[in-house]
Amino acid sequence: MRIVVAGMLSLPPFSPGTAWDRLQYVLGLRSLAHEVLFVEEVESAWCRDRGGRQCPYERSVNRERFHRTMADFGLLDRSCQLYEDGRATAGLGLSELTKALQGADLLINISGHAKSELVLGGVQRRAYLDQDPVYTQLWVAEYGADLGLNHHDVLFTVGTNIGTEASDIPTTGLRWHHTLPPVALDHWTATEPASGRFTTVASWGRYGDLNYRGRSFRGKQSEFRRFADLPRRSGREFEVALANAGDHPEDASRIEQGGWTIRDAATLADLEAYRRHLAASRAEIGITKGAYVEGRAGWIGDRSCHYLASARPVLLQSTGIEHTVPAGRGLLTFSDLDEAIEGVEAIERDHAAHCRAARELAEEFFDARRVLTDLVETAMEAESIHVEAGR
Repeated sequence: MRIVVAGMLSLPPFSPGTAWDRLQYVLGLRSLAHEVLFVEEVESAWCRDRGGRQCPYERSVNRERFHRTMADFGLLDRSCQLYEDGRATAGLGLSELTKALQGADLLINISGHAKSELVLGGVQRRAYLDQDPVYTQLWVAEYGADLGLNHHDVLFTVGTNIGTEASDIPTTGLRWHHTLPPVALDHWTATEPASGRFTTVASWGRYGDLNYRGRSFRGKQSEFRRFADLPRRSGREFEVALANAGDHPEDASRIEQGGWTIRDAATLADLEAYRRHLAASRAEIGITKGAYVEGRAGWIGDRSCHYLASARPVLLQSTGIEHTVPAGRGLLTFSDLDEAIEGVEAIERDHAAHCRAARELAEEFFDARRVLTDLVETAMEAESIHVEAGR
């Protein structure tokens, strides 16, 4: 099949984790012998130079990062960065892109990134892939946002509880199919257990708090505050590579007081450094957005899946993912500080066994060949994005 994957990849400050996530779809689909095209759309307001200043597209780090990433994976002739609907491109030229899009079987539109008629109009079927469960559904149901969902033939979400009895988040009559983050396992090596810290990579988040029926759905800052004392209480070393610590100095100071080490995420600003960092970690400590917890989204992030594939245990704040992926070995979940400490102790009692179990979970649940086979089959067979009655 001819499949187009569309998603944000190069937005400054560059996130290697986001880039790896997009690449898992492209590399995974290629491993299944699909003909894959990757497209990123860029607006002029997003273009920055290396100093963070707005600049013309031709001199932007957006273009530079896209070109370098695609070249590193041999994808320059199967990718296009589309600037302002075609005023300029990187990778394929405009005419080459138009030809490559024409009659493609499927578009996988990550977070609804592709909006240009050139991309949307060139394919036979369009799949919207929601990577912000709870936010996406509440933006539509409670805030009336138009996310372009009706321009798609099928809707997917990585919130595996959305639309089920396990979550009361409204779906407004839309049918959400569940999928897990895919991992192209050949690109993640199961190395020997490391003796490093419990680590994670994070930013305070771009989204404001949401309210629904008197409940607050918050971001990551409030959750880090809840677990600020985890290092001190557990007696273990914890590190967060934080993208924008200076934006909220009081929150950063609070977790440092609890024993966290804050590392500038810019030190992981390329794909290989990011991959090495995960492999050198003792385990991941997964502090999630409060909205995923409050909404019981059944969410696990792509980064956690990369830790698992690297044979690193994941200690993850519970979002209800246990309904889909078994927790206890390799993946452990917690809801409060005491449970988090118990999880740390469990990992330390038999670290090597948890490392083996982590890789096994990645192979069983997140193997891109399995995840994407199911996604493509559902995308091509689904009949309507609407159900008879909303919740």
